[in-house]
Amino acid sequence: MKQLHILLIALLLLTATGSANAQLVGPVALGLRANPDGGGITAKYFFNERNAIETQVNGSSGNYNDNGTSLTVVALYEHHFILNDPQWRIILGGGMHFGTWNRYGDAHTSPLSVFGLDVIGGVEYVFASVPIGISLDVKPALNFVSGVTTFPNNTFGLGVRYYFGRWAREKVRVVEVVAPEGENVIDIVPPAPEN
Repeated sequence: MKQLHILLIALLLLTATGSANAQLVGPVALGLRANPDGGGITAKYFFNERNAIETQVNGSSGNYNDNGTSLTVVALYEHHFILNDPQWRIILGGGMHFGTWNRYGDAHTSPLSVFGLDVIGGVEYVFASVPIGISLDVKPALNFVSGVTTFPNNTFGLGVRYYFGRWAREKVRVVEVVAPEGENVIDIVPPAPEN
């Protein structure tokens, strides 16, 4: 058990180090995620238009399929496939969770510590006129503590997020330059810095 906690701390430190070294390109999205057995909060940080990390804090009442109450923290790496209509995107990714789970819903037993792997797949629509996104996802999970089991809580989610910041899209100009020998050369000129 102690080795598992050390592994978890090491993974979290690696994630934090990678985030600290990444250039802030935004946006950041904050919101709520509802599911059949509870809900939680969600935060996303985008490295670029297609790659993001998401953190969720999910609570479950345990009423859905009598799975027992739980409280988990989830860290996910996600890739966003932007469709022809850029307001729509498909999300695929994976990560890990940890927390507590009163698996049998019995008030006389103490909650189990849970740690495991998650995968996520879903679709999101981001409105063009306001910085709000609505998503629908499936996030199955597998526990590695207290026996390997599936983790049924918080599997299906409906999320609403508000996007802060803007995309740092680099606008480039393509310029055709005539070299002294008469050959045409294509040069890419980066944008001037904004004040």
